[in-house]
Amino acid sequence: MKTAETKRYLKGKQTKKKIFAIAKELILAKGYNQVTVDEICAKCGLSKGAFYIHYKSKEAIVKQLYREDISEYINDQFQKYVDEHPGSAPLDKLKAFVIIALSFSSVAGAELTKLAHIFNLSSTSPDGSSYLADCLKPGLLYEIVDEGLSRSLFTGGLSREEIVNYLYTYITGALVTWCQSDFAYDIVKTEEKSVEVLVKGLQ
Repeated sequence: MKTAETKRYLKGKQTKKKIFAIAKELILAKGYNQVTVDEICAKCGLSKGAFYIHYKSKEAIVKQLYREDISEYINDQFQKYVDEHPGSAPLDKLKAFVIIALSFSSVAGAELTKLAHIFNLSSTSPDGSSYLADCLKPGLLYEIVDEGLSRSLFTGGLSREEIVNYLYTYITGALVTWCQSDFAYDIVKTEEKSVEVLVKGLQ
């Protein structure tokens, strides 16, 4: 039998999921700046007080939205790559990972990608890592880098953390440049050669 505390917890969890689902629908349909907390609350049938119990701000919803969507996308697309390229070398996996991370911009859209980078500049985790780095499946990337290190494929003397940070810096820079260009080009097609050079530089 569920206790009153358990029921409150489950109800709170359901309410948070409802807020997130409706906010996501509104933001993707209308744009971030065109959606207000009042509008989200009205559609949810909740008070603003109830909203702020679960989310500190509208920005917090977008952070969760970007994090969850890019994590799911990278997982799915990288698994697809591995399935289609069994036995692929760690360096090829690295190139695939970077291209997949860049290609998410076409799924998320220009506005959400730009917002993610604004939040990246304003937010850091307790360990000092950036919001964007936390979004980019660090566990998966470390696995690829560790596989390469175990085979002595990286000869520059860099540590696993340095290699991962190097890759994050490149991905962030490529996406910021794309945002600053007002999304004027196909980022994946443009960056393919640069990714080749990037990975060669690690060997």
